[in-house]
This record gives sequence, C-alpha cells and structure tokens, in this order.
Amino acid sequence: MIPTFKIFLRTEYIKKDGSVPVYLRVVINRKKKDYSLGVSIWDPEKYWDASQNRVKRCTFINKSHVNGTIEDAETKAGDVIRELRKNHSLTISAFDKLFKNPVEIKDSFYSFASIEVENLKQMKASKETIRGYNSYISKLKQYKPELSFGEITLDFIGDYHKWMVNKGNKINTVHKSLSFIRTIIRKAIKKGIITDTVFKSYPLHKEPGRRECLTIDELNKIEKLYSLGTLAGYKANICKYFLFSCYTGARYQDVKNLRFVDLKKEIHQGKEQTIVKITMHKTKDPVSIPLITKALLLIGDGFEQQKVFRVATNQVTNRYLKDVITAAGVDKKVSFHCARHTFATISMTLGIPVEVISQLLGHHDLKTTMIYAKIVDDLKIQHLDKWNRIEHKPL
Repeated sequence: MIPTFKIFLRTEYIKKDGSVPVYLRVVINRKKKDYSLGVSIWDPEKYWDASQNRVKRCTFINKSHVNGTIEDAETKAGDVIRELRKNHSLTISAFDKLFKNPVEIKDSFYSFASIEVENLKQMKASKETIRGYNSYISKLKQYKPELSFGEITLDFIGDYHKWMVNKGNKINTVHKSLSFIRTIIRKAIKKGIITDTVFKSYPLHKEPGRRECLTIDELNKIEKLYSLGTLAGYKANICKYFLFSCYTGARYQDVKNLRFVDLKKEIHQGKEQTIVKITMHKTKDPVSIPLITKALLLIGDGFEQQKVFRVATNQVTNRYLKDVITAAGVDKKVSFHCARHTFATISMTLGIPVEVISQLLGHHDLKTTMIYAKIVDDLKIQHLDKWNRIEHKPL
C-alpha cells in the first residue's frame, strides 16, 4: 500500500483549557502512528478549516505559528518517506526513528527549501516569487531527486551548471537557478544548519538584461491612437491602464489592485495634488506617486473600495497589448512591464534626478535604477550619431 499521512484534530481529547490538540497520522503497510504536533486550537467548528487542515484567522490563536508547525510536519513526513523509499526500508518503525530525529532530516536541501517556500506564503510574498522558488526546486529535482546540503560541493555546482547549459538554458536562466541554491544556502547558514557556502569559490555570471522600453515619440503614437477612440472597447481599456503605468511606473499587480481610496488629495505649494499611496504587491514597501495630468485624465470616479481600472489577466493584457502597439505603428515587442521601464527611461530623458525616480519606482538600491541610465546613454549615442551624417563642406 502507498504510505499516507494526514493532519487531524484529536477531538476525543479536549485539554483543560478547552482547546483541541492537532496531530499527524502516518499509515505505512497498514500500520499507523499518531504524532502530537504540540499545538492546539479552540472552537474548531469556527476556527478550523477542515478542507485545508489549517487554522483560520483568529485573534486568540497564533495562526502563523500553528499553520507553520503543521506545514513543517507535513514537509518532514514527506521527506522521511522519500528517504525511506530510497533506502528500501519503508516501515512504520523506520519512519518513527527518522521522524523523531531532527538531525538526520534537517540536512535535506529540499526539505529546508520547501519550508522557506511556506514561510514566503505566510509572509504574503508575491505569487511570482513563490512560483519562481517552486520552479527552481522542480528543475533541481530533475537533475538530482534527493539532495543534502553536504552534497552541494564545487563539483556538484559545476556539473549542474553544465547540465543546464546542455539542456539549452540561457546564461541568465542558469544564473537564476544557481542564485536560488546560493540563497537557500545562505538562509541555512543563518539558521545554523550549515556553516559555509561553496559559492565563495564559484562566482556567478549573467548577461546584462535588455529592458524594452518606449521612446517619447512611440509613447506619443500610442496616446494618439487611444485619443482617437477607434480601438475596440476591451483594447481601449487595456491601452488605458497601460498608459497609466507608463505615467506612474506602477507594476501590473499594483495597477490591478489600485482602488479609489488609494488616491489621496493633498495640498503642495498651494496646489491640490492627487497622489497614489500604496503598499507595493511585490516588495510590500510603501510608495507615493504624484499623478501627472495625463494620468489623472485616465481616472474616472468611484466609491472608495472600487477598483480604478478593470484589469484583465496578465496573459490577456499582453495578448491584446501587442495588437494595440502594432495599431499605433510601433515596431517593438512590448509586454505590460515595458510600461514601468518606459516611465523610468523617459523620466531620465526629461532630466528627473535618479534619486527621485528610484523612490517613485520603490527601488531599495540606487544601482537598480541606474540600469536605466545605460539605456538612456544608448539613446544619446543614437541621436548624437546624427552628427556623423552631416555632410561636411570644405571651407
């Protein structure tokens, strides 16, 4: 039989304080064993989600602690079963011995990485970040299904690097995968699980990314197309919130989440100014973005909790955005994120200080913003090359 494990409440045993303990039950070869997880809940009919086996939000139950403990137990049980299968010793007694021994299981790279993914979920990290972590774990498991921290040597990193290259991965994709391993190792060092990292002797390299952006002339073409009113309704809608992102630098998810309550009217230098004040979805950092007139004209009226824009899914947005860009006569491959790059590069072209642009974009490090300075330099070179085309007449 396939070994199984599940979380359950031991409702027949109610503690003196009225709470119900949470247990893990493991069944292997028709034999079962229950493990107390050391956490309990009150009023399970109200605060226990039986479909997810998780505690619901409650003012007197530490949801993060309880659910984190449950997730850790599930992750550990899965790791133990995989370890026993590999060694062909899948019995309830072998499981019990390994499950109770944190020293033997804590060296599992995948176990530790999975716990970090769950921690990201608890911290409400972006779906993109969590998806990225899971993707890196999945790719690494294709190369080596079981992996301990002790096995991550210079030779292992070098061989995994070659394997990814042979699979057709580009330099930056390889860099991201190796950076993920380095990140997990650093987290393990902080928690005292390991003491050193092989990456001190294995520098990572990547190619500079090409950040597609629109020029002022190209942006003007899209503005003109939108103002003509000839776009189909759904395309006009997508064009509207794409332009809003070009004027603010806001990411797709932040535009999608934007509500009228986030638009604050303030008086600055004797004039009323509308300012977007939000907590960015990706970084969880606060950002304030004053709206220019063009951005204000894209916003209608609504009640506080109403969303400012009707934003389609990212996939649908990018699909129809291509049609909009083509109809505007712009010959570039553009995705929605191009709007953020456009805001940064045009702001630099207009002479807005890089420190101001950095704050508007919500960058932690000025170096991140300076990437756009290189793009602007490319633009300068392109325009200054016009001097070379002047026909010089002899004096």
